Amino acid sequence: MTDLDLEADIGSGSGLDDLDVSIVAWGIAGVPLLVTFVQTILSLLDWTSETLGLRGVLDPIYSIDVVFQAAEVFKDQPSLVAALFVLITIAWIVQGAAMIVLDHRDLAFGAAGLASILYLVLFFGVYSALFGSGVGTGRLVGFFAIPVIATALVGSAAWIHDWSEEVLEETSGRLGEQEARIGDARERFETAFEERIGSLDALETVAPTGVGEAESAADRFHDRCDELLTEVDRIQRIEDPDRRREEVSNLESRVDSLDPETEVDRIASELRRRVVSGVRTEFGDVTVRSRYGGAYTLANLPAEYREVSLPPDGDAVRTDDLNGVLQRRLESGAPLPDVGEAIGAATAHLDRTESFLADREERADATMERVRSRLETVEEQLDRLPESVRSSARGVLVENRVESITGRTAIERTLSDATDSLHDCGFDECERLLDRADEESERLVTAAEFLRALDGRVRHGGSSVDVPTTVDPDAVAPVAQAMAEAHDVTVSVEGDRVRIGDGDDGTGSAFDSPTGTRGTTGPGGATGSTSAGTGSTSAGDGSDGRGVAGSADRETADPSTTDRGGALGSDADGDDRDAPAKRPEEVLDAALYFLRELEEHARSTDGARVQYQIADLPPTIADPDMLTNVERFLRNQSDLMSEVNLQDPEPPAFFEVVVADERQATTAIRTARERFTERYG
Repeated sequence: MTDLDLEADIGSGSGLDDLDVSIVAWGIAGVPLLVTFVQTILSLLDWTSETLGLRGVLDPIYSIDVVFQAAEVFKDQPSLVAALFVLITIAWIVQGAAMIVLDHRDLAFGAAGLASILYLVLFFGVYSALFGSGVGTGRLVGFFAIPVIATALVGSAAWIHDWSEEVLEETSGRLGEQEARIGDARERFETAFEERIGSLDALETVAPTGVGEAESAADRFHDRCDELLTEVDRIQRIEDPDRRREEVSNLESRVDSLDPETEVDRIASELRRRVVSGVRTEFGDVTVRSRYGGAYTLANLPAEYREVSLPPDGDAVRTDDLNGVLQRRLESGAPLPDVGEAIGAATAHLDRTESFLADREERADATMERVRSRLETVEEQLDRLPESVRSSARGVLVENRVESITGRTAIERTLSDATDSLHDCGFDECERLLDRADEESERLVTAAEFLRALDGRVRHGGSSVDVPTTVDPDAVAPVAQAMAEAHDVTVSVEGDRVRIGDGDDGTGSAFDSPTGTRGTTGPGGATGSTSAGTGSTSAGDGSDGRGVAGSADRETADPSTTDRGGALGSDADGDDRDAPAKRPEEVLDAALYFLRELEEHARSTDGARVQYQIADLPPTIADPDMLTNVERFLRNQSDLMSEVNLQDPEPPAFFEVVVADERQATTAIRTARERFTERYG
């Protein structure tokens, strides 16, 4: 037992010391009883003193006049005095048994009362005759003080004894007080925590570790309160008074150690230190990076994203100054709830800024991806040209050697400039550059596919073909010269027309109108095209019967030739015999144009289903033969397409495809277009 516990026990009147005091008082009360009892016995033995030789021994006692007179009174009524002494002794013994053995409060008080009354009756009743016997007053007072002192000791012994019921009642009250103190400490802790720390959610973004430690510290304090309340319940069930009083004293010491305000101060101090470090990390270098690896210049943002109003004062703070402002507030001792509110506003502002930039970036990236896809198509078309022609075509389409057409290198430079403008938050300039790159890439694809188709036409002995309106004839001339040298045939550019050899069938481009004049401008500004090739002719009109990039001899085509998805070539031959429908290679340019438009449309379509309205096609492209052939071809690509549906070959109608499971619509249609080109190009 510690010194503190011992002092608590002594101070509260509990434990072994209290038990000794009550019993000692009871024992002392028996001393005068024993003395008078012995005196009585000696009085009874007075007549035999001579016989027993005790006269000399008793003379000193009887020399005390008050004792001698009391003995004389006793001789007058010995039976009454003896009976009273026996009853007093029995009552005194019963009280001791009730206190020491039985722990019976009522019995002890009853026995003490009986002993006291009988003692007083004995002295003030039987021995009252002593008042007129001539005994000195002092001796009488001393003699009659014996029962008074004895009865006081007997009564006080019963009164100060630690009775179980009283101890249990007293400790129950103390336990109730401790329970109330524990609840009060918990409430004070929560109030102080709310005032000095507030919500931890806003602070978690900058100091997750500090917030975790603060939550753990708060949980530990609550756990201590819960443990003490559990201890109260446990002590309530203790039956032993002494043990219960000791446990209550220990509990009171533990409750005294609860200091909610100091604990909250400690938590707030540690959390503030963590927040200072977290703010420096989170807002010290506010940077938003793009998917292209660059960082946005936030100072160039619109005012609503460049500045934020920080509570509680509502001052406008530049995004770049957030760290300094928050640090100054923390150093000046601003309440953590106010700091947390300001951090929450700053974090929300950065989230809005990032969302705004992500939206701008997403819109820009959609155009960039479209442009890059077209540039890849240009490379694909260049790779299909003969090596002797490819160098000349690359000089025009890639290296920008002809001023009239923007090559791939210049377009990529434009994309780089657009990216820089995006990072500088010059969104209008970025959009302008991307629009330009979009238009130029569209014209470049048209030129690339025209040159590839023209090479096929030259290679297979085709006649003249019109140059698309979006392609400058000056850009075609050097490539046409290379084709002429490669295929040993005369190829010349005369105005807007490429003349092959000496003939001119007058059919012109596959994108021309039925009258042979240059058709209307289709999507993207090309005559009847955007990103597809041009320059094919229709068979069955008295010409040589060859497509621009098709078979040199229809009759020599192998009917058993199949593409990757099925026997399209065989089906086409059968259809050709049964009906005047054009073969796939005869509508190659229009089909490629349509497949490219379908791919572009798929980019903006969510899900696996792509639906294209035929009415959106230029009139010279929406040819029933082309649509029928494309439908048949796509149906045979069962690994790419699960459904292909042409509602009606005649516009207005819808051409609908559903790509196979686990495929993206754009990728599936691009793959189908590449297969079509490989099969018929």
